[in-house]
Amino acid sequence: MIGRAGICVALLLLAGCGSKATEDSAFGQAMAGFGGPEEFQPRFIALLKAEAPALQIGIVEEGQGGTLLLERRDGQFEYWLSPDGAQIILQDGMLHGTRGFGEGLLASEVTEPLARVHGLDPGWSDRFHTYLDGTDRTVTRTYRCQITSDGPREIEIAGAPVQTRLMRESCRSLDQEFENLYWVGPDSRDIVLSRQWSGPYVGAISTRVVPE
Repeated sequence: MIGRAGICVALLLLAGCGSKATEDSAFGQAMAGFGGPEEFQPRFIALLKAEAPALQIGIVEEGQGGTLLLERRDGQFEYWLSPDGAQIILQDGMLHGTRGFGEGLLASEVTEPLARVHGLDPGWSDRFHTYLDGTDRTVTRTYRCQITSDGPREIEIAGAPVQTRLMRESCRSLDQEFENLYWVGPDSRDIVLSRQWSGPYVGAISTRVVPE
């Protein structure tokens, strides 16, 4: 588990979709992905001192990542802050938006896939992404998605085995396609591990819950 005192920044590289994924195979060696403490934003330092909940994230294609801290909750939404001030917004564990990561995913409408993933309910759904393009105009894209269940998966969180079910979301638009993976916990059905597409510029972002 990541020690809060030093904010050990860690890679988050998802392993393949085998029947068991351990912390060693799923996550790379610890690294200083966001620089030293002298570069941390004051907001992040305040959260660190308050021992805010932590979330490990990774930019899969770049092999970079680190630890974000929870800045606030607003109903279904959680706002996670990086040491350098970037932000990821999750809606019940599903990626809703990003700030400070390339082009930025301004917002998503994910009501349908969220219900199917949390309900472990395979089927079809639609999602909508709004981006800011190179001319500072908002662009909204519509995706048709098929959600399937890949069955039970045992993973390790903080050295302890966790039984999950792997849900796969395969999405297409007229000119784009991507795939999201969600490891859904057995009791509260939280998304404890995921790989989710944020857009064509950044690509997939991985998330892992850090137990408090």
